Amino acid sequence: MNSKFLPRIQDVFFIALFAAMLLLGQRMLNLDGDLPRHLLMGKYILTNKSVPAVELFIYPYFDRLYVSHEWLADVIFYAIYLYAGLAGIAVLSAGLLASAFTLLYAHLSKRLHLRLPILFLVAWGAAATSLNWAVRPHLFSMLMLVIWLIWADDLRRGEKIPLWRFSVFMLVWSNVHGEFIAGILVLLAYSVGWIIDYLLDRTSVDLSAGKNLWISLGTSAIASLLNPGGIGTWVSFSSFMNNKYLMSRMAEANAPDFQAPEMRVLFGLLIFSVFLLALKKEKTSAAHGLLLAGFSAMSMMAIRNVHLYGIVAPFVLAETLDFVRQIHFIDQLETTLHKIEHGIKGIGWMVVPALVVSVFAVTNSAAKNFYQFRPSFFPVQAVTWLEQNPQRGNMFNDLNWGGYISLHLYPQLIFIDSMADVTGEVTLQYETVVTLSVGWQDILKQHDVEWAIVRNDSLLAKKLQSEYHWKILYQDESAVILRK
Repeated sequence: MNSKFLPRIQDVFFIALFAAMLLLGQRMLNLDGDLPRHLLMGKYILTNKSVPAVELFIYPYFDRLYVSHEWLADVIFYAIYLYAGLAGIAVLSAGLLASAFTLLYAHLSKRLHLRLPILFLVAWGAAATSLNWAVRPHLFSMLMLVIWLIWADDLRRGEKIPLWRFSVFMLVWSNVHGEFIAGILVLLAYSVGWIIDYLLDRTSVDLSAGKNLWISLGTSAIASLLNPGGIGTWVSFSSFMNNKYLMSRMAEANAPDFQAPEMRVLFGLLIFSVFLLALKKEKTSAAHGLLLAGFSAMSMMAIRNVHLYGIVAPFVLAETLDFVRQIHFIDQLETTLHKIEHGIKGIGWMVVPALVVSVFAVTNSAAKNFYQFRPSFFPVQAVTWLEQNPQRGNMFNDLNWGGYISLHLYPQLIFIDSMADVTGEVTLQYETVVTLSVGWQDILKQHDVEWAIVRNDSLLAKKLQSEYHWKILYQDESAVILRK
């Protein structure tokens, strides 16, 4: 059989990742309460043809300055949702994740002429990032980070690439997701690393490469300001990250607990990186050292950064795998794989199966029913009842349900959702109420709350019914709607 008709390892890798992520699609759609808010924001922008500059969905902050730094991703999500439903969004998410790690593998295996060891390392990185596999705009950032790393490393090695592509790409990235800052950090690591290498050994450093790195860093930083929030995006991001109260209330902002089974993959990769660096005979560049150290530290400080580390670590560590060529059977296997894959071109093996599965997912009724917001996480039946029986007055709602309620009931305003609070004020009020802490009744009076949609087993629901005699308007297995 002619080998040119066989799939390559990268083709099989892409299809395996794509299929795995489609199978996890329902979980990814229902992992947190952010996606419905993204959909509503995308709907608002497309309907009004403008990006709002103030908060529109929660009444405690209504009309307060707020610009979504993810507005372009919101528009993409809603456009797909409009025509292909949640199944379409699951397909997009699977495509983004599979493309990110396949591109990472394809680039490294081609440059280093290694396949199986690189596949092992990239697959390990992908497994580590599974902690953060949720349908959010950060999926775009994962693919964009891979592309950015490839370009930045090409600059470091003195390859001639157009510098304008960095600023143009950053212009898009800074309107898609706040993790464009990771791109700035990557260029900063390469630029500072170039200076360190220059100070240590001036004879082996390419001066033009350093100049191009610093130019790309400067132009990219300027391009990152070209979004609706301008420099306010940087300010709000810094304020948010330094808000100790909010960070303490976000599970993903906590450091990984390496005693937990789900953290073992990350822990193993961190330890394995030390082992690989110890075996490396040649000196690691300062830029790669800064990259690995910086993103390793970020992953150990907060779970929310693990998906960035899972990309950067394989990219940097791949160069340490050269020692495996000394193992005879691996060297022979690599030679055989090279002969088989040498004449294979194109992306047909990736595109055709993915396209067939995608069409099935968005058209088949069983598949569309699989990719839905689940009553086990969202108040699906309760909100359906509210659509048929609208309630007047201010509501109090569960934090993780806020986006879902807004998506279906807007322009009715909610009390809180999982994204709008960047200062901690309303989150503190919410926590006070749901924990029945001192002053909780005053907060409900302050906001003139007339009804509530909360979990039916919550302390608040029981208290409002038993002592304050709020009336049950609706109740199911997960939610209860109460009114004064």
